Amino acid sequence: MPSEPLRTDAANADILVWQTGYRLLLALVAGIIAVGLRSAGVLTLSSVAFVTVGPDAADRVLGVVAVAYVALALGIRALIQRTRAAGRTLSTLMVLADLVVVFLLVFLLAEPNDYHRGLLLALFSLQLTHVYFGRAPALLMLAAIAAAFLLINDIAQRYSSVVSWREVLTTLGFFGAGSLLVLRVQGNLHERLGTLVSIFERAEEGDFTNAYDVSADTSPDAITTVGRAYNRMRTQLASIVQTDPLSGCFNRRGFEQQYRRELARAARSQTDVALIAIDLDFFKQVNDTYGHLVGDQVIAEAGELLRANARTDDVVARTGGEEFMILAPNSSAAGAQHLALRVLESFRRRTFGEPKAKVSITVSVGVVSDSVPDESIAEALRARADEALYAAKRSGRNRAVLWSHGLDALRLGQTSGEYPPIKR
Repeated sequence: MPSEPLRTDAANADILVWQTGYRLLLALVAGIIAVGLRSAGVLTLSSVAFVTVGPDAADRVLGVVAVAYVALALGIRALIQRTRAAGRTLSTLMVLADLVVVFLLVFLLAEPNDYHRGLLLALFSLQLTHVYFGRAPALLMLAAIAAAFLLINDIAQRYSSVVSWREVLTTLGFFGAGSLLVLRVQGNLHERLGTLVSIFERAEEGDFTNAYDVSADTSPDAITTVGRAYNRMRTQLASIVQTDPLSGCFNRRGFEQQYRRELARAARSQTDVALIAIDLDFFKQVNDTYGHLVGDQVIAEAGELLRANARTDDVVARTGGEEFMILAPNSSAAGAQHLALRVLESFRRRTFGEPKAKVSITVSVGVVSDSVPDESIAEALRARADEALYAAKRSGRNRAVLWSHGLDALRLGQTSGEYPPIKR
């Protein structure tokens, strides 16, 4: 599964690709309008820009900045399309380029008493930055906006105008307070959306344990509606993803999730966990003799029988074609053996596949029980259960074997020809 930084870079890449298209279109339209208005004499330089830059130089500066902005947008777009990733550096660079263009236009075309229009224009860019790239780039942009606003007022003060710094700072203070309030509100939306994304990512892995906390939303909105919809579907989704449709037991994915959770719980409480590996004896002969429809019926009835014999807290899973596993939390070796013998007897007394066939099925069972120091024992327990199952099949099937260290010799005996090959 991709890591969080890779997911973020990919998401930023998608956002910047479509945003650069709008940026280029806006730059083209603004350039055409500016040239037309300048040619008609409608658009004139501000008094400060006329003194500090001059009309000819101002046109050259505006042209250079426009070309540089378009080149930067095209370069970033090409880079992203090649790498399919965009880190925080590219996002911040594009946002700061927007800011430079906005305040350059304000400086060239607006009088000092209208410089606050730059704050209004920058506010839209600030909101979009926070929505699409998060809090850190937005706070950086807020600081850059404040610096740019103070800079153009300082230039105006030095060269041609008397600037009321009290008014400038008051305007900037109101803008900063309002922006922080907007960012806080949007931050709450981001946080809740992040919670939903985290829940969906865990669901993608087959983990449906987390529900969306609707009660935490004091002012319910569209995000709350999505959370409620997920909560309503959660149980159904978990059943679809984690359940084997034929046997009605957990599938391998569902079993793995339950297995890891129970091991973690057993490690915390210092209790034993038992694994019981079960294999239907000579199941291939059922398919060959009666057909796959009867074979499927046998699998379904076997799953039902195993669930009926398991305890309430036990986890029953179909881990292969005719292979099942029972996870028995808080179960000693004696308790696990008792469960295994109960499973054996239930299969011996039962016939399967009725009314089309009356199939007698026996099972071979491998049992292991041990304390759980930590979750690293997971693979060792599984291997021991398989060894015990192997021993049960080698010793004649239709029996249960409790794992012990001496069973390792049985597994090694396969390569020496000591035992005949297993028939499945």
